[in-house]
Amino acid sequence: MYLISILENYSRAVLASKGSPTQNQWDYLEVLFAAFSTAGIPKAIVSDGGGIFYSNHAMAVYQALGIEKKRIDPKQAWQNYVETMFNIVRRMADFHFHQARSWEEMDQIHRKWVRDYNSQRHWAHEQREDGCHSPTQVIGWHKGTMVPEETLNRILFATRYTRHLDRHGFIRFQDWWLYGERGLAHQPVTVWVYEGTLKLEYQVVTLSKYRVELHNDHKHIKDVSNPCLAETVFRSPQLTLFDLGPHEWLLYWKAPSYALRRSTQSGTKVTQLVLFEVPVQEKAAGAETASPLLRLVVSPQSEDEDS
Repeated sequence: MYLISILENYSRAVLASKGSPTQNQWDYLEVLFAAFSTAGIPKAIVSDGGGIFYSNHAMAVYQALGIEKKRIDPKQAWQNYVETMFNIVRRMADFHFHQARSWEEMDQIHRKWVRDYNSQRHWAHEQREDGCHSPTQVIGWHKGTMVPEETLNRILFATRYTRHLDRHGFIRFQDWWLYGERGLAHQPVTVWVYEGTLKLEYQVVTLSKYRVELHNDHKHIKDVSNPCLAETVFRSPQLTLFDLGPHEWLLYWKAPSYALRRSTQSGTKVTQLVLFEVPVQEKAAGAETASPLLRLVVSPQSEDEDS
């Protein structure tokens, strides 16, 4: 398991972090998106010489957002403060990571560690006199330059959408029905479309992945294939009627396009007929005289309506 994390060096706060089975550009861009969305755009980013930090896409992102990319000296890991953070991870969470039996449990442990790390007292802040001794307290309300989410989506070379799962755990996305997780019915999920892959996430946890082929406009889906479901803690406790594997039931299909709604003509003249033909002066049962309250009167039609 690799940890891809963004650390704010002054406060030592973890702005965003994610566990990943590989060091890949996809997960790095997601961590960047999460950090920039919550904490704003920094003036500079420091890292080692890892390829994902210097890929063409990553360098284009730095340039578009005005971020200076700095690199530590080769073989001088002590210059990178995130290495100190990783040592703290080993002390605080390594035992729990070793006890985990699935990727979902490791993800839960990682998220708990991020919360604990940011909220607990940090040795670097012990001598502060303002009462702020945890990374969360030190960083407080301070943020970098905030950028609209639409701008981040465009600059990070990924298309990001939000959809709500239906009661069966599916979303409708560009005339395709795609399965996410039945246990999260009616919950909002994030849809990432990036380099021929579509991924559904809930709270930064991957639910499912699909291989997609796009049209020439590079926006609309032409074909979907290779579904891959992730085992998550959000699985529904309700057992299924039939125990089917992921390749034995439909995880996606093409839906018919939405039909245009027919417009109704306004001002249609409809004549309401009376229910009973009752004489105007007919008495009610037991009444001595006809009651004016029991009369059914037909409104005369105008000359325009007769014509």
